[in-house]
Amino acid sequence: MTHESPVTIRLKQSSEQTVGVIKRVFGLMPARFIVNVIDALDLEANPRNSRLGSVTDAIEASIANDDLDQGQQLFPFKTKGILLATSQYEQLDRGRYNLIFDDRSIEGVLDGGHNMLAIGLYILNQAEITAGKTMPRKKDVNLWADFKRVWKEAHQDIDSYLQRIANAEDRAKLEQDGIGTLNFLIPTEMLIPADQDDAECLETFRSSLLEICDARNNNAQLTVGTKGNKEGLFDAFRSLFEEKEPEFAKNISWKTNDGGTIESRNLIALAWIPLSLTTWVNGENAVVDPPKTTAIYSGKGQCLDKYLTLMRDSRISTANTNGTEKELHDQQVLSALKVAVDIPRAFDLIYQNFPKYYNKPGGSYGKISAVKSMQHKSGEYMTPFYGLDAEQPVPDGFIYPLVYGLKACMEYDPGRNEVRWRVDPYKFIQSKDFAKAAEDYCGVIRQSEYDPQKVGKGKFSYSSAETFVELAMVRYHE
Repeated sequence: MTHESPVTIRLKQSSEQTVGVIKRVFGLMPARFIVNVIDALDLEANPRNSRLGSVTDAIEASIANDDLDQGQQLFPFKTKGILLATSQYEQLDRGRYNLIFDDRSIEGVLDGGHNMLAIGLYILNQAEITAGKTMPRKKDVNLWADFKRVWKEAHQDIDSYLQRIANAEDRAKLEQDGIGTLNFLIPTEMLIPADQDDAECLETFRSSLLEICDARNNNAQLTVGTKGNKEGLFDAFRSLFEEKEPEFAKNISWKTNDGGTIESRNLIALAWIPLSLTTWVNGENAVVDPPKTTAIYSGKGQCLDKYLTLMRDSRISTANTNGTEKELHDQQVLSALKVAVDIPRAFDLIYQNFPKYYNKPGGSYGKISAVKSMQHKSGEYMTPFYGLDAEQPVPDGFIYPLVYGLKACMEYDPGRNEVRWRVDPYKFIQSKDFAKAAEDYCGVIRQSEYDPQKVGKGKFSYSSAETFVELAMVRYHE
């Protein structure tokens, strides 16, 4: 294991508690020491990324009150501060600790990411004011990743600022100019192993961190998907996208506030098309019942819940060497996910051609009320996943059943124990046979009174689409 450089912090008025294999240290960290923490850590161990907003604005206001007003210090009583965890540490004198964060996926900042962002932004602002520069615009540091980039770029100014507040004369001058000098304390809680030289103690300590982190962040703001991501239950799916579609993979949001434009739960909902063919879902030893057919459109939360149930089964995934995350080992599920990686592009191809499918028998796609409500003056439209040019917008309710119909192009091969495509999906979608299936399917829209909700939530829409695509497959092979 590659050892990271130690991060030095100091805690004032600290106290300790030990329960089982975990030692908890409480204290107040002088603000200047958090610079070391921000330099060394990102928020990998925290299940969500932090974002600027009303919460961080309130934190910054509290900090400024303490830092610029030498009266009563209230910030330590207004916030829980930050929660750090590490399995390797060295206790020094004067309340100082050297912390080494080797496994960043579980060690680091477990809770308090919004405090870290607000405090870091406050320090960055004071450093830039001291340097006579303009403070960064909040829209440029909206997410933690944006802030960290700007923080690194401005580190020379931050270092100069820290040197000035360490000098009594310079510090006094800054205070006279109304510039903060980091005269505030940060409530800090640190979790460390009770005995870091005991291998069994270390293993139990590390395996406990994920559960602790989950519990500390267990509130309405932490989504089910974010927790699943923290458990490593999306890692295999993410890796498949990164391997096959690296540019697309960069846009997927796997955890709250990570900046991605494509929600992972939309991809997971579509993944149930091939996953429903596996024996783990459609066999005697089924782990979970498949979501309702219509759920890929109107029940994405249900799709996500069932996905997590499937992936948590010990026959599908097992804990990694640290016991902190699950790793997919079932090849059948992996094969279904490989098929699922192809679906977003197939979705977009169908999206691009959908108006043509509808108009071929003499329809007037652009006059449908649901379509007209999505049109705008620029007349420029893009597909939802890859941002390809599209002639017209397509309501989700119209397209999801037809995409589901691609299930007829997939099969489970018991000999190879894998789910696979029966044909090249992209070539098939571009064929006249699929176009005919899509044209026939559009009759469902007319029968549903041109209402996307009725189409997307109607079981008949999905069964019809699958039947039409199955017939197209027969023609395609003739």
